[in-house]
Amino acid sequence: MAHVAGCTGPLRRELEVNHITVTAKNGDIYLLRPIAPSDVPSLIRGYDAMSDQAKWFRMLHTVPHLTEVMARRFCSPDQDRDLCIVIVGHGSLQGEILGGARIAGEADGRRAEFSVSLRPEAQGLGLAHRALQMVLQAAKEMGYERVWGSIALQNMAMLGLARRLGFTLSPDLDDAALVHAEIDLMKMSTADEPRSKVS
Repeated sequence: MAHVAGCTGPLRRELEVNHITVTAKNGDIYLLRPIAPSDVPSLIRGYDAMSDQAKWFRMLHTVPHLTEVMARRFCSPDQDRDLCIVIVGHGSLQGEILGGARIAGEADGRRAEFSVSLRPEAQGLGLAHRALQMVLQAAKEMGYERVWGSIALQNMAMLGLARRLGFTLSPDLDDAALVHAEIDLMKMSTADEPRSKVS
């Protein structure tokens, strides 16, 4: 099976129409939805709130600040091949983008690359796990067979998350500072996928 342009799946449609809520480790409820072009200012603020190390872990090279052009590109994923799920803040960060997970489909329609990022205020709450879990399920429904990503060798939190979700980790043959993570979506369990709707 391979991804077919225009193929979305029930989870992606639910995200787009109703959005989805998840419960963090502290009991707070957070809204997850697809990223939108209007998120550009919030995405820039969220990136600026990250530490230099977290920025490097996300980009795998030095990017001190997201320009508006870069942010617009991140906020306008290819609707046929890509998906970015963002976590929406509340309280003092009401409406702000706290982070999220994305996949970018490859031309062969079988593989997609993933990435994850979080503002410091959202770390330690299990939100990266829920967002990545959800984007993997959406990728499977879209017809992708495998999802992969490059993780910094020092990014222990992301390596641990990848292991818990069933990724296979191996040395990156092109860069000793990176780890190659890959998961076979055909073998991924979906029994614990969150599906809590809000209108």
